[in-house]
Amino acid sequence: MKVESAGKTGISGGKILYKASEFDHIIMYLRKSREDVEHEKRTGKDALQAHRERLSELLLSKGISGWVERAEVKTGDTIAGRPMFRRILNKDIPAAAGKKIAICITEISRLGRGDMEDAGRIYKTVINYNIWLITPHKEYNPQNSADLRQIRFELFLSREEYEMIKDRLWQARDQKGKKGYAANYIVTLGFGQNRGKVFEIPEEACLVREIFEMRADQKSYQEIANILNARGLKTKRGTKYHQTTIGRIIKNPRYIGRARWRGQYYESKGPIIVPLELWNRVHQEVQPARTVLRRTTKADSPYLVELYCHDCGHRMYGEWITKKQLLRCGCREDHKEYGVYVCVGRKKADPKCVHRQWVTYIHGLVLTELKAILAKKGVVGQLIKERETRLYADTDGIKERLTFKEKEIKTKEAFLDKCKRDYKNGDLAATLYTELFDETEKEINALTGEMVDLKQQLERAVVKMENPQVLLSKLNENIKNWGTLSNPTKKRIIQSFLPHVSVAKDGTLHVVRILPAQL
Repeated sequence: MKVESAGKTGISGGKILYKASEFDHIIMYLRKSREDVEHEKRTGKDALQAHRERLSELLLSKGISGWVERAEVKTGDTIAGRPMFRRILNKDIPAAAGKKIAICITEISRLGRGDMEDAGRIYKTVINYNIWLITPHKEYNPQNSADLRQIRFELFLSREEYEMIKDRLWQARDQKGKKGYAANYIVTLGFGQNRGKVFEIPEEACLVREIFEMRADQKSYQEIANILNARGLKTKRGTKYHQTTIGRIIKNPRYIGRARWRGQYYESKGPIIVPLELWNRVHQEVQPARTVLRRTTKADSPYLVELYCHDCGHRMYGEWITKKQLLRCGCREDHKEYGVYVCVGRKKADPKCVHRQWVTYIHGLVLTELKAILAKKGVVGQLIKERETRLYADTDGIKERLTFKEKEIKTKEAFLDKCKRDYKNGDLAATLYTELFDETEKEINALTGEMVDLKQQLERAVVKMENPQVLLSKLNENIKNWGTLSNPTKKRIIQSFLPHVSVAKDGTLHVVRILPAQL
């Protein structure tokens, strides 16, 4: 299909002249702005229909017909939140590749007010597919450098404008909330809302007072919910009542004229539905705080090893097991006790890793490994050499490398600042800016990681190392008194000499042995 269009060539006698050109594919993209939504609420007029009429008249005046319409019914700030625009990018434009394409919009900001990634994607699509943009004010030629600069600028400006609008809206909401108006849209039984002002819905308010009366008569939340559901009543969201729904109603201070906003309470501008005397009757019996009785503290947990599954690599955590105990009376009683390490690969791994090991078995193997350090002289000699290699470092060299890394990071941060300035001034394309920004940010993150490693090396280099024989003597003494040591002490000893412990499903223990700098 060939569609007659027009391209701007100049101005003569106050009139814009167009040369004859052809477009193979015209897309009219309609999308509401925030101002359009507010205007619809005030006037009841259809904003999309108004834009449709305006753009249709524009295209017909240029001799263009046969366009395809794409209208966003529900829209978002990003490309991900606009299904019709995603269809244009993913289907309509690729299907017309190689043809002359134009998109007709009321203004460029309607293409997107998303982040820099969205702006870069839109700009790259315009360039790659050579897409003309037609607005009531101007036609943008993708082969014209001045027009491309204007597109970049307006995409950037639309995002900044969006951020300013969002900031103003937030400030307005904050002021409303502090004055007691509804800063958010509330879906609360008994109340309605219009532009922040809350009003009472009489039939719903009667139901709220009835709920409070039932609660004052010592009915539970679930009993109240059952009564309302038996009547066939629904919540404001159209769902059944649950005990959590009743709990939220009972605890909502807006019913007595207290509005909550950002963790603070303010005097509500809305009506009072529940009398203060009824509210006090419901809340006079203070419920005891729910407490959880821990069988043991986290520090004193009997799971001594930071254990990993050797088959899937996931962590293994301690778990309670249920045992049936036969009492003297002849009946059985269930009780729980510490018993097993369980691999979390049963939830995270694919395929699932079903792996359990008895805690007593693992602790016995670990204690055997600690004793082996003392029993095998060859192991001790190897650990001593490994410790010297691991902890010895050239501190001056590390400091020089740290200084060099810091200078590199500052240089790259200065480069990022320059890119930002060039982009705002229109001297740097959005796609190139995105690529440079991402690449430089990755380099900065890599340098930061290297600095962390160097600082750790420097810390280890200045650690005072105990004599190996003193360490082994301490280990021997602790093993002899193992049964009397506290769980935190046992954990510290195991972690010092065996920093990584894993177990296979067949029960084979795999450990990494080291000789710590000190114990």
